[in-house]
Amino acid sequence: MLLRLVLLVPLLAVLVVFALTNQQSVALSFWPGPWRLDAPLSLALLATLGGGMLLGAAMLWGTTLRLRWRASRAEQARAMLEAELRRLRANPPAPPLPPPG
Repeated sequence: MLLRLVLLVPLLAVLVVFALTNQQSVALSFWPGPWRLDAPLSLALLATLGGGMLLGAAMLWGTTLRLRWRASRAEQARAMLEAELRRLRANPPAPPLPPPG
């Protein structure tokens, strides 16, 4: 908890200083349509950074979900195989019969 606070406070200070020093207005236009937005430069840059971080987090989340699903299936298979091994050790199969003749 303390480590998070030690890392978060300087980062927030840098973001506040960045936002205060970059207050020029920029025009953002979105290509396929006539939409236009005037916003402070700091807000535009931080929103772009945040959007990229969210996109990256979503991609990582999808990969993590797939890996967790595979790990869960592997755990189920392991439990099933261990149960089968205990059953076989408790009741070993009969030795094979000799060939006739």
